[in-house]
Amino acid sequence: MIYLSEETSSQENMEAWLSQLSDPEFPLLKDSVLKLLKPRLVACNFEEKSAEFAFTVEDWQLNPEKGLHGGIMATNFDVSFGLLSHYFAKQHMVSTVTIHTTFLKPVIPNDVIHYKVQMSHLGRTIHSMTAEAWLERDNILAATASASYMKLHQTFDSPI
Repeated sequence: MIYLSEETSSQENMEAWLSQLSDPEFPLLKDSVLKLLKPRLVACNFEEKSAEFAFTVEDWQLNPEKGLHGGIMATNFDVSFGLLSHYFAKQHMVSTVTIHTTFLKPVIPNDVIHYKVQMSHLGRTIHSMTAEAWLERDNILAATASASYMKLHQTFDSPI
């Protein structure tokens, strides 16, 4: 298991830590919505402070019109923002302060959505980010979002 620490910030460490999303023992998966949503790391860039995560639309995530429920898409953005923010906050907890989502195109069952997240400001306390949600199907821009997170003084009881 790779754990976060101030001394190990690098491209290799970022990839190794985020790649653990597929490991059921990854601390952030335990007893969390991440276990249900099954995010997968596609790419990350330490220098650019960016990451890309893929999520596959499952039947339980659909609204009555058989499209992806908007709340699930917003949650996927929140998870993607949160993972990037967690990496740079290290052992500190983070909390969503604001999240704004704009829905552009419908998302259908079995679509694979790529959430491309970019840290635009990494402050001591506030992390500001933007993201785009792209469908693998025909490379469609389905939604955009922006968010700010707060790095809390509180740390995790056990390493993440």
